[in-house]
Order: sequence, then structure tokens, then C-alpha cells
Amino acid sequence: MKYSALAKAGLGLALLLVFLTACGQPKETRADIFNPNGIKVMPVRDSFGQMVNVPISPKRIAVTDQLAMDYLNALDATVSLAAKPAGGSYVFPPYTEQEQRNSLTLIETSNGSLDPSALAGQKPDLIFTDSSDRSAYDALSKIAPTVYIDPTLDWRSELYMYSTFLDRDTIARQYMNAYQKDSNSAKNTIAAANPGTIAAVMIKDNAMQVYGSSQQGTGAVIYQDLALKAPEGIPTGAASTTITMAQLQQMNPDTLFIATGEKDDTAAALSKRMEASADGAAWNELKAVQNGKVYIVDSGFFNDTPLAKSYVIQTIADKLTNK
Repeated sequence: MKYSALAKAGLGLALLLVFLTACGQPKETRADIFNPNGIKVMPVRDSFGQMVNVPISPKRIAVTDQLAMDYLNALDATVSLAAKPAGGSYVFPPYTEQEQRNSLTLIETSNGSLDPSALAGQKPDLIFTDSSDRSAYDALSKIAPTVYIDPTLDWRSELYMYSTFLDRDTIARQYMNAYQKDSNSAKNTIAAANPGTIAAVMIKDNAMQVYGSSQQGTGAVIYQDLALKAPEGIPTGAASTTITMAQLQQMNPDTLFIATGEKDDTAAALSKRMEASADGAAWNELKAVQNGKVYIVDSGFFNDTPLAKSYVIQTIADKLTNK
């Protein structure tokens, strides 16, 4: 399996059944419907409204980005092909298993996008993308059946959409049920650590993003699934918002989870850099800094995928209990 016990997720079966009905997808498995007649593909409509003839048992699945691979990994599907980043060094989130890192074939990119000719040479039999670029989609569809899944869906609905194309509805339900169980269990562990108010921040391209208490994003895990307390000023209408150090100082969280983009970074190294900057005084006045409750996290902490959601829960629990 490509996910840990904690990285299985949960949502009530009733909600899934409502979503299932709304999507109009059959409740039977593909094997039940098609295999007795010897048919090897199943037509399923994707987020473009395109009817895709999906292989019932795809052997070489390709994805155009890491987030699509996360969803397939949550469903225990084997991804064979993925786009190679322009920088040439593939950076996996920490929750990606080493076995997959070693076995994945990386496809060359052109102008930051997967090169169709390079992908065609690898002969995929199914491609997943979350890019709404229709011309790119049409080019990929000439290589193999290509599925577009709208990334603006909430992660639970998106996971179920992926599952309908792979005949893995049961696995999706198991993942979401386990996620609900794990988040409920983690509440007690985290509450015992007395974290106070919590903020999650990512530094990227010299800008600071704080994650809010919307229905999506990392903030949804922190403030809704785990029911942790947000400091005053945390945005409520967006998954994330750009802020200044002065604004973070006004929020003044008791506990701060922060991704800096620096390899092997530590809270001590971060504080040293901050103290040498113009924001040094404001940084030192943060309660999280004064209380020693600044925790460095990987940027994968902020991915909006099922595995990342579970990783957020596990990371918060581990950091606060010094594991």
C-alpha cells in the first residue's frame, strides 16, 4: 500500500452516497458491468464533460503533476510516469514512499509542461491531468485516454472523482473513513500538548502566505478537522493570503508551523536569519518564538491533496509531542 494507516482518510458514507448519486456514476464495479461481456474499457465523463474510454485495468498510468499522483497514491494505484521538473531535480513530498521514488519514470518537459512526444515514447495507457489547458489536454488525448479532473473541487469530491476512473470507490471510502477516525483521535493528542492558537505559514518567493480557515487548504485541516484555535486576524474566505511580518505579529499565534523552502532548516537557523533582517524585532516579539513553539515543516504540508491532509495531522501531532 502507498499510504500509512494515518494517511487513509475519512468522510461519512452518507455524504459519499449523495455525491455518488449527484455524479450519476454507476455504483457497480467495472468488473461487474463490463467484464462478463469481454469489454475492456468503460466510458466515464471527466470534468471537461468529455466521455473518456478508460481502460478497466490500466498498466501504465501517467500524471502531469505531483498533486494528481498524490490522489492516485491515496487510492493505492500505481503511477508509472510523471513530468520531470524544469530544474531537473525531482522533489518528492515526504509522504511519497521510497519505492515509488525509485520506480517512477520521469518525462522531459517543454516550457514547464510535460512534453507530449517524450510521453508518447513511453506508451502510457491512461493519463490524468488537473490542468484546464484544453489544447494540452487534446494533445495528450492523442497519446492515450486522458482524464481531466477539476482541481477546484474539495479534496474529498476530487478523490472520489479519481476513484470512479479506476474502479476504486471502496478504497476511496476506506481512505476517507480512516481520515475521519485519525483526525478525531489526533484531537485528544494535540489538545493535551496545549498548543494555544495556531498559525500555518509558508515563505515562497520572498512572500509570506498564511493559511486561513476556509473549506479548503491546510487551514481546513487545522481549524475544522482538528478544531484547533485560530489567532485573531486569520483569513476566513480564502485558503491562503499574503501577509507581512507586521500582520503576523498582530495575529501573534502561540504556535507557528512554517515552511521556509530552505533545505534542512531549523527553528534556530530561521530565527538567526530573521534577527539579521529588518523584521527581526517583530519576529522576536512573537509568542511562538518566545515560547519555543516554532516548527519547521516541509512545503508538502501545504499541498491540497488527501495524502497531504493526513501528513498535516501526523506532523502537528508529532511536532507537539516531540516525536
